[in-house]
Amino acid sequence: MSDAAENSAQDIQMEASRWVIARRAGEEWSADDQARLESWLDQSTAHRVAFWRADQAWNRTFRAAALKGFAPQTPSRSNLGSMFRFMALRVAASLIVIAGLGAAGAYLMRGPEYATYRTPIGGRETLTLSDGSQIELNTNTVLRFSRRAGQREVILDRGEAYFQVKHDPAHPFVVLAGGRRITDIGTKFLVRGESGRLEVALLEGRVLLSAPHGIDAPSADLTAGNVAVATASDTSITKHPLQSLRDALSWRDGMLVFHHTTLAQAVAEFNRYNRTKLTVAGAAAALTIDGKFAARDIEAFTETAEDVLRLTVTRENGQTILSR
Repeated sequence: MSDAAENSAQDIQMEASRWVIARRAGEEWSADDQARLESWLDQSTAHRVAFWRADQAWNRTFRAAALKGFAPQTPSRSNLGSMFRFMALRVAASLIVIAGLGAAGAYLMRGPEYATYRTPIGGRETLTLSDGSQIELNTNTVLRFSRRAGQREVILDRGEAYFQVKHDPAHPFVVLAGGRRITDIGTKFLVRGESGRLEVALLEGRVLLSAPHGIDAPSADLTAGNVAVATASDTSITKHPLQSLRDALSWRDGMLVFHHTTLAQAVAEFNRYNRTKLTVAGAAAALTIDGKFAARDIEAFTETAEDVLRLTVTRENGQTILSR
């Protein structure tokens, strides 16, 4: 985590602690106060996570104080106020530790509010949501979906997923992946994250690609045919024929489609779906190949490379090597 991102996370966590202390220990908590809190929580997932952890820290501190004789078993607003200084110091100390560990990230990695779905290498899975939206997970993918009522939020931790979203203006569908926030505006889109690189391909409708709260990165409004590639510091957008994007989704049928694809790229794709790995040696990596192949059928691919590209296929130590 960069210094800027870490400082931002700490600022959010400390702001959350102030909300918790004001709500729990203040003499009065008005409807206007509650409305302002809810507005702050709605600004980002990081705000909600920070507040949840701050509130839990308060509860843990109060229970510990009660066990040690510092607090009554059934607290009232008045005696909460008298405990304010003791509790505030204890909670603030807890929150500083949490912030130093990366509070939001630590919670999101194991938060009980998310259901986790995984696919093995070569596996696929389709999730149908209660609103009729569908998510198709590709090979070696980890995805989490929020369990909170009324919230449509997905975290793509690894891999690739295709989204067919039922648009609901009152409940935006949000995907968090690769340090970016993807907000649906009624659409079909593909998201793939790997090695510090995020790719979003839009087949239909619109999505807004932006950075989560506290991260300085450009935003982009994507329309059909756009492919955005985002890294930690940059976002590039190119226009592609829709057919090429549909070909990129051939994995949904267990297939891979190549059009003037370098052998190195084709081999990398096959390796995503198979435990037996392919290797391409030397100048053969720059050769191009066309065709449609079953993603799990390495033999058919290597036979084509051997016959059409006149390559030598060598098998040794559990690897298949293509060379000239």
